[in-house]
Amino acid sequence: MKDVGNCEMLRTRMDDAFCVYSREAEKLSVLLSGSRDLSSWTLYHDLLKQRTTEVVAYEKYRNIKDELFTLINPPPTE
Repeated sequence: MKDVGNCEMLRTRMDDAFCVYSREAEKLSVLLSGSRDLSSWTLYHDLLKQRTTEVVAYEKYRNIKDELFTLINPPPTE
């Protein structure tokens, strides 16, 4: 690892971002499972809004994860 302190900070941020993503995914799941009137414009709007929120949360998590993995050096070959 290049910088243990930076990795620890990124790991903490990644954990937080994953928690946010998980909550947003659960909210979307609840909206989808509780949807009885799929022809409602209000429900349609809520689903699109929640889907976008979930995607943004996932992208934030993924970007932090990718940044963290750039700091991890592969083991030396023997």
